[in-house]
Amino acid sequence: MLIFSVIVCYIPQIRNLSVLCDNLYKSNSKVIIIDNTEKSYISKSFDTTNYTLIEMCENTGIAKAQNIGILEALKNNADVIVFFDQDSEIKSEFITNLLFPFKLNQPMVLAPVFYDIKYQSMVPKFDFTHAFLDNISSQDKEDKTYSVNKIISSGSAVTKEVFEIVGLMDEDYFIDFVDTDFFLRCRAKNISMVIVPNAVMLHSVGERTINLLLIRLFVHSDIRTYYKVRNSFLFFRKKHVPFLIGIKEILSALVHNFLILFFVENKMSHFSNYLFAIYDGFMNKKGKKQVNEY
Repeated sequence: MLIFSVIVCYIPQIRNLSVLCDNLYKSNSKVIIIDNTEKSYISKSFDTTNYTLIEMCENTGIAKAQNIGILEALKNNADVIVFFDQDSEIKSEFITNLLFPFKLNQPMVLAPVFYDIKYQSMVPKFDFTHAFLDNISSQDKEDKTYSVNKIISSGSAVTKEVFEIVGLMDEDYFIDFVDTDFFLRCRAKNISMVIVPNAVMLHSVGERTINLLLIRLFVHSDIRTYYKVRNSFLFFRKKHVPFLIGIKEILSALVHNFLILFFVENKMSHFSNYLFAIYDGFMNKKGKKQVNEY
């Protein structure tokens, strides 16, 4: 089995990235780093002799960066590709545990469980119910694997056969909804998606979190407000997205990103991005938002 790990970066913390790469290398995974930083950054900071570094010299978005990594891995006969963010934290046995249920020449997706560093607890898992709404349940660490129909890309392992069936990541989004869209396409093709509880990844969502009575808000930057709202409209238009799922994601993005306006310092920037996102969503605008566009 030939394992490739694809890491997408943008101005990463070099120490964290170096530790991640070393752990992957020791796990017999070949490492492909896609650097979306505008200027050469990683190559000047640590030794990449054992890794493949592709410097984009611009922020191309996570979808395009992942696609470049996927194509590079497939060109080199990868059997399985594992995706990581630049701040992903794993232990040395992570890859071995994650790929334990792997079956050669079969389309399948394997995903870890996530441990929230801030809250010192396992992150709940989210599933689409028969009504296509989120079903939230505990993700306690146990030994048995179990099937789900909604996961995130960080830490997930995808066999080469999956890409032959569902294609690559959708670059319309640039960032946000990329993994939701991809794995929903997997779901539509009845591709097995399995959680491996023995594979644990440390995880932290957003810059900070705010707990309200019935909801936890994940606070991101103002530009992420734009993509989260706009991309919910793009997601809704995709043919493989069931109507109720699309409506739910639009409503969730609108409510969530409106509420965080009350808790951020740069309210006007968040609010303008929020409004432009709604407009661009209705206009079906895709790809990267230009900084001086409005």
